[in-house]
Amino acid sequence: MAADSPLFKTADIWTKKRDFFWFSYDSIQEWIDSDKEYWEKEPQKYADNEYYQFYKLPREKWGSRVENYLQIGSDFGAGISKLGIRLNEIGQDNPPVYILIEGDTITEWNILDDHLSDFLMRSICDVLCCGEYDTAARVLEKMGWIVDEAYQEDFPTLDMNALLKQRSEYGADAVCGCAYDEEKHLLIAAKIDKADSRNRRIMIYRKE
Repeated sequence: MAADSPLFKTADIWTKKRDFFWFSYDSIQEWIDSDKEYWEKEPQKYADNEYYQFYKLPREKWGSRVENYLQIGSDFGAGISKLGIRLNEIGQDNPPVYILIEGDTITEWNILDDHLSDFLMRSICDVLCCGEYDTAARVLEKMGWIVDEAYQEDFPTLDMNALLKQRSEYGADAVCGCAYDEEKHLLIAAKIDKADSRNRRIMIYRKE
């Protein structure tokens, strides 16, 4: 449903249609292919290089050092993290999503979300909140939606604690969520930094 949607152009999740899948082993191989000629000239100099160590190991044995991950996204713009699903867990109904942060070793994939559904919900909430980019507002306005920024007092009966259940990528204490107000026919997207309640964003979307 999200494939090639301009809504996710600046999101961390990859939605651009393509004819191939990209795996973490492909990233390792790409690095090897670009540097192996230098390694062969001075192998002792690169003995501690983790990519060199993978180069000296048959690919079928890479699994002894790190699992293979289907890459599904990256930190947009900065490119300091990669997001993926472990290949041997991809058959699960709702597998975990892992993250590899630049600067860590290439074997240090850690769980970002326990379930793919949590990652997807946070992705759409972050997009709709327009916290980093106003992509969603611009795209949906062109599609006939009316977009406005709102405030919590505009929704006195809305339980913000019930709404804000998803952890947001933008801040260690940031949470976000989406809800639909049936009476007002409004889609509400909210984000708040629990460490600083003044740092919040509520966006509303409606279409006549």
